[in-house]
Amino acid sequence: MTPIQSKARVGAVTGAVLGLLLSVPALAQDAHYTTRQFGNRAWLLGGAFVGNPNDISAVYYNPGALALLGAPELELTGSVYEYTRLKVKDGQGQGKDLSDSNVDVLPSLIAGSLRFGFLGKSRMAYSLLTRQGFSYSLQSRGTRPGTDLAGVQGLDSLSTDVRLDQTVSEFWTGLSWAYPVTEHLGLGLTPFVATRHHELRFQTQAQGSGAAGQQLLATLGRDLEFDHVRVLLKLGASYQHGPWAVGLTVTTPSLSLWGRGSVGFERAVLSQGVDTNAPAPVFDFQEDLPAHFRNSWSAALGVSRSFGESTAVYASLEGYARVSSITLVDAGPIVPRGTTEVLNGDYAFALKPLLNGALGVEQALGDRVRVYLSGHTDFSALDQTHATNALVGGWDLYHLASGIHFVLGRSRFTLGGDLAWGSKQTARFAETLQQLGLSAPMRTQDVHFFQATLLVGASFSFKDSKATSGKGAVEEVPKADSP
Repeated sequence: MTPIQSKARVGAVTGAVLGLLLSVPALAQDAHYTTRQFGNRAWLLGGAFVGNPNDISAVYYNPGALALLGAPELELTGSVYEYTRLKVKDGQGQGKDLSDSNVDVLPSLIAGSLRFGFLGKSRMAYSLLTRQGFSYSLQSRGTRPGTDLAGVQGLDSLSTDVRLDQTVSEFWTGLSWAYPVTEHLGLGLTPFVATRHHELRFQTQAQGSGAAGQQLLATLGRDLEFDHVRVLLKLGASYQHGPWAVGLTVTTPSLSLWGRGSVGFERAVLSQGVDTNAPAPVFDFQEDLPAHFRNSWSAALGVSRSFGESTAVYASLEGYARVSSITLVDAGPIVPRGTTEVLNGDYAFALKPLLNGALGVEQALGDRVRVYLSGHTDFSALDQTHATNALVGGWDLYHLASGIHFVLGRSRFTLGGDLAWGSKQTARFAETLQQLGLSAPMRTQDVHFFQATLLVGASFSFKDSKATSGKGAVEEVPKADSP
């Protein structure tokens, strides 16, 4: 029996539970680009306004449009309440589904204009956005009676304890500059510094016994942790004339500034009166290792058209280039003492090229209220890797959003929601288990994903306090669509 086969035999004790919990990182949508939007109206329009964002969220969607804004402002995408539900059909075996749900409260975007006398016609703005953010800890325990459980003769009782902890946080900090080349054309750029922290810890324990005194104790643990800092650049141009607006943005690949991480691998099987041909124990921890992460080229094209004073339609397409497979942390090979077995403790990361689209409609109800309806795609960029893939979200998602944007005093508020859903038959869970040397209860599983997001946000406009006719300026009451 080979080491992999022996691991599969013992690992079958916990294979079903492992298969379930390895699906949970899909809650983060780690292989998707447009699950979240950045800005109040951006959520309601599905990020469709690359041509003319018409508010401070231009710092992310099109820095060139920042040059054509009418007044400086501060925007807070205050609270984003996100409910997520994931269902894996037959995740625990034939006829036994897995479902998991959680609720997160996420900050999304804080952005504001910067005003300096030396800027002249130029505009500057700052931004801080949460590109990704989630944290959870899951544990599953169970006991199974039977005969020859997990294929081990004599075992009639098995208990399993499986735990998965994962934390991912990624923040982008940007400083935008834009210049109005003409009355209708603006050019701009936003350099972003992106900081990412990622932790993944997996622990499983299986304990079995038999009537004749057989005893089995098997443990397996893996962990990954890294911090990474990189820089990237968004370039944008926006042309706005009459009822039409057209925009183009390009996002450059990131340049790594710094990254360090650590990995760990533990495995031990103890038995009495059981013939398991157990693999050699492993206790390997590697720290202060180089860490890597990067994003791809992307380009977006957007167009919008207004119809009178009441209706506007927005559309955009964004394409993303491939990210070839990279190893997140440079771990050395693991060779258990006294064996020739070589274990790979690496986690890999790779993204395939894809194209996403968005379409949104904005309708005015008087001067102070606007309503929105939009839809956008959120296709998965998950690509195959030779080493254990750190990404799991391999299903395409579709979003539908709606809400209102209204004026109170000098401030504007947003209340709305976004629904996302998708499903796919996938062998990703079984493949991940095989890379761990474990067996899965089913070769493929049907994954069903649903997410509901509630948005509560606000933005504040600041009129120029300088007098234009020798007298104090008269404050103008903003409209719902004014910047």
